Amino acid sequence: MLSFIKKYLLLLKQDFWLFAVLSIPGLIFYFIGIYNLEAANWFTISVGTINKFAFEFFTVSIIFCFLHTIGFKKKQAFATAFFLYYITITADVVLLLYFKERFGIKYLPTLAGGQYKFLFDIRTILLILSLYFFPYLTIKKLWLHRQSRHISAKKIALCAVLILLLAIINPIAMRKDTSSFYAARLMNTTVAEILKDLTLKKYEYKEYDVLPADLNAAALDYDLFNPTDFKNKNVYERIILITTEAFSDKFIKSFNPAIPAQASDVFDNLVKNYPFASLKPSALSTLYGLSVIFSGHPNAEMIYKNDFPLSFVKILRSNGFRTAFIRGAAEDYMDEHIIFKSAGFDEIYGAKYFERIAQYSNYVAWWGLTDRKLFEYSADYLQKHKNEKVFINIMTVDTHVPSGRDDYLGQQYPPLQGGDLDEKTAKIYSGVNMARAFSYYNYDLGIFLQNLADRGLLDDKTIVIVTGDHPFFANVDTGNLFKNHRPVFDEVPLIFVSSKEIEETISYNIFKSQQDIAPTILGLAGLPTPRGMFGRSVFEETPRTVFYMKNGYVIIKNAKGAKVISFDSRKPEDKILLQLLNSVIK
Repeated sequence: MLSFIKKYLLLLKQDFWLFAVLSIPGLIFYFIGIYNLEAANWFTISVGTINKFAFEFFTVSIIFCFLHTIGFKKKQAFATAFFLYYITITADVVLLLYFKERFGIKYLPTLAGGQYKFLFDIRTILLILSLYFFPYLTIKKLWLHRQSRHISAKKIALCAVLILLLAIINPIAMRKDTSSFYAARLMNTTVAEILKDLTLKKYEYKEYDVLPADLNAAALDYDLFNPTDFKNKNVYERIILITTEAFSDKFIKSFNPAIPAQASDVFDNLVKNYPFASLKPSALSTLYGLSVIFSGHPNAEMIYKNDFPLSFVKILRSNGFRTAFIRGAAEDYMDEHIIFKSAGFDEIYGAKYFERIAQYSNYVAWWGLTDRKLFEYSADYLQKHKNEKVFINIMTVDTHVPSGRDDYLGQQYPPLQGGDLDEKTAKIYSGVNMARAFSYYNYDLGIFLQNLADRGLLDDKTIVIVTGDHPFFANVDTGNLFKNHRPVFDEVPLIFVSSKEIEETISYNIFKSQQDIAPTILGLAGLPTPRGMFGRSVFEETPRTVFYMKNGYVIIKNAKGAKVISFDSRKPEDKILLQLLNSVIK
């Protein structure tokens, strides 16, 4: 037996250093992953690193030997193949940095309509070049054993068996704590993760008038579907919901002292003088975030793929509201003009529409129309329909990842100044990054609110609600602005601006989330919340549970604690909850 093992393991010894060095990008991905997913501890760093190295080593060996077996001979060809492999790892790293999520199926459609100016940034160019020259130089230096194709085929078989054995007896997967759960999910390569998404059996979508006993018991356990007699005292007939692209509390000085006062003076004034809530995020990206916001249900994909069986926009429309979705990006991005029609919007305006209007056409570039001009159009729209019941969703774009708008097309912004602005911080805000983008957005939002007030559009029957479609997690190009991280940095602001004072108080429950926006808006319109919505009004003091559905798992948080459930869990209680999350009460 020992001679058999020795014989075959010697096959890997021949090119150990070659495959070990080629495994380094995979290890870097793992370290970034456990850091960003807050899963770094002694076990995930020690045992997890060994585990990940083994997975990556065997994967790299299979790729290399497969290329050799099918006839690859030149170093340039091998380097090109590994360049493509490292590109997939890079995509995963980017998603982990910006969204704390791995690259999965749901992000593939976003590639078609993305803006890729950042590819011409010198840093991006250098990174891309390194992804080619790193494997090229490694192979040139360390490929010392030019074995036969027969030996390469044996190596493929050996590594495949070892990967299978490691997957079966994976010590990381055997532990049941949350950090090990995340670490185990980082073992797969990006391609394997996408394939896993494709083959993962999903729960069947079901609609109920009355929940079955087992689902109802789970709902009660998580404080769901408990209707109350709560109604807002204030009723508004014109509701403007601003879903700011990638908005987090981290950009508001009230929560992050490192932000210069002038960069968030409008935000801070609103937080100080109007009702404010900090929401736990429930979804990423824009389509998923908005779907949760509209439906009050955490399963965004299920909701939009089934034509929004729950939607506060539909309810507003059926109660006489004119409904309009006004966005800066192209209206047909990811077919959202069709998807949001099914959510209840009668009118949808976007970049392609604004390109045909003279006063806006010169302000459409990059992802779309500038926020300042988008606000101008929205104010005009509200003026035109000031005597009607109106719901407008304004979806901004200037703060889009990865770094915000780089060209404001001649629009001017006052330079930052003040006693809290040191030289390093001033330098950050002079560059193209998300900090500058939110500083400019802060200024444009102030202009918009003042415009509404000056035109008499912010009357007793009108309310403006400022929030985000999803949070922004990354700290790229922002120096020390977010270094002293606090959990609130990753939460989404929700601000209510009105001339008529809201009499209710914001709930003290810390598990308020984006699920609560739909019932909150219905309450502000004087309408009851459908029983099937997972959220409750933020003005209602009631127990809450946050469900954050990710690629392949769901994060659950409430007063009883926090846990993570994989979509392929075999526990009976998990299966019941997962079926509940794939169901709708009509």
